[in-house]
Amino acid sequence: MKITLNTIFLGILTTIAMGAVLHILQPLFLPLVIAILLSFVLSPLVTHFHKRIPRVLAVLLVIGILMVGLYAIGWFFYTRITSFVSVIGYYQDRFDIIISDIVIRYKLPSDILEVLQLSASLRSGLYNISISFVNFAGQLIIVVFFIVFMLLENPLSERKMKMAFPKESVQIRFGTIIRTISTQIARYLTIKLGISITTGFLVSLSLYFIGLDFYLMWGFLAILFNFIPNIGSTIIMVATILMSFIQFYPVWNPILAALIVMPLIQMILGNFLDPKLQGNQLDLSPVIILISLVFWGWIWGITGMFLAVPLAETIKIICANIDALKPVSILMSSGKSLKQVSPKNSDIEKDETENTENTEETP
Repeated sequence: MKITLNTIFLGILTTIAMGAVLHILQPLFLPLVIAILLSFVLSPLVTHFHKRIPRVLAVLLVIGILMVGLYAIGWFFYTRITSFVSVIGYYQDRFDIIISDIVIRYKLPSDILEVLQLSASLRSGLYNISISFVNFAGQLIIVVFFIVFMLLENPLSERKMKMAFPKESVQIRFGTIIRTISTQIARYLTIKLGISITTGFLVSLSLYFIGLDFYLMWGFLAILFNFIPNIGSTIIMVATILMSFIQFYPVWNPILAALIVMPLIQMILGNFLDPKLQGNQLDLSPVIILISLVFWGWIWGITGMFLAVPLAETIKIICANIDALKPVSILMSSGKSLKQVSPKNSDIEKDETENTENTEETP
């Protein structure tokens, strides 16, 4: 028991120390982690093009597609956010008028206007998002260099593993870890990207028909924040409903439409379609996801929250393939796989139950 407690406390202290190191060395580790995750997604595309052209050209083609896509996203993000910030004072004035009307009508405390400063909150949030986006853009060259060399060299190839680990059992275990991480992360990011794009499209389309200003910006933010589980979609949902209230009050039909449509989109795509497509592949506990969001958000800010789920899944897979850390993997899982009891175990439990009942019936 003493050894176990010492091990637990040592693990906690090690985690805190590693978190502090990762926080301090963020400019070095963050581009590397982003490059590794992107390489998992881009590797199948490189393999597809490599069937027709040399690998070097395939890698350059994929990197070119990536750069064009990132440039388009950056340009769209900059223009929409800038336009919104330029008129945020108008929405603040509208918000103050609405709150004043509500305060007079319902006889609320007059100092509530000082508490509800919409423009300051929105500007602060948009400023933090912009800073994270600019920091990522500044590190983009480093990320691209990492991706290019990873895709060209394939540092974890089967030939290198055989040379590095002569023992066959170690080769098999190490290969299993790499393949599982690559498959799981690529699958998660691909499905999440598809669901996020669908969410952004439906949000933009719904807000367009409702008549909300800057509907394309909200659709883009819905795509972006959908990668932050639960919290991101909730932020966008609350923000769009609040903006519809500010824009349309005292006309309630569009406000009620936003109040119904936005939660409906998040519920169908986030709570039904996403788990349906992911299946049991992403076997992470909701508590672990929340802890991971807090932990990586503390280390790397908003960018860390976007990376929280892939990093948590990677840690769980590594722990699952190391005997000493298997209990950690079980604790990180959602428990769905543990509910499946084998027929043999079921028979044993049934026999034990019958024996207990027979013993109780015996006088």
